[in-house]
Amino acid sequence: MGFVAGEYDVAVVGAGHAGCEAALACARLGVKTVVFAINLDSIANMPCNPNIGGTAKGHLVREIDALGGEMGKNTDKTFIQSKILNSAKGPAVFSLRAQVDRRSYQIEMKNTLEQQENLDVKQAEIVEILYDEIEGKKAVTGVKTIQGRYIKAK
Repeated sequence: MGFVAGEYDVAVVGAGHAGCEAALACARLGVKTVVFAINLDSIANMPCNPNIGGTAKGHLVREIDALGGEMGKNTDKTFIQSKILNSAKGPAVFSLRAQVDRRSYQIEMKNTLEQQENLDVKQAEIVEILYDEIEGKKAVTGVKTIQGRYIKAK
């Protein structure tokens, strides 16, 4: 085994929308957390479609918001325009969609992660999830980076 580069309660691999929300949720519960991104400039990246909302995703964003998530707050800080979809069909199917400034969204989310207590943001490519087998059950013990560093996690 290589050298241990850190010890956390939770290790989140990937800093897209879900990874950011997962890392923030754990840290806000007081759990010592680390989130890994291959490139720190790609945190919360939206490479294809810089829209938040719509009939399906809008529902999900509202649920995340109700649970104290960051996606909706970050959208409010960085949106360029918003539109009510399906306005000709009636209020039951109205849906809000906001187009955000991609780069501003990333910067805001990165700042939120970096300022969160109990959360470390690290640039690394995770190549292996480490585990022990205890009584026939696998239990995660950490992750291994491409550089050979081990980060312990429960």
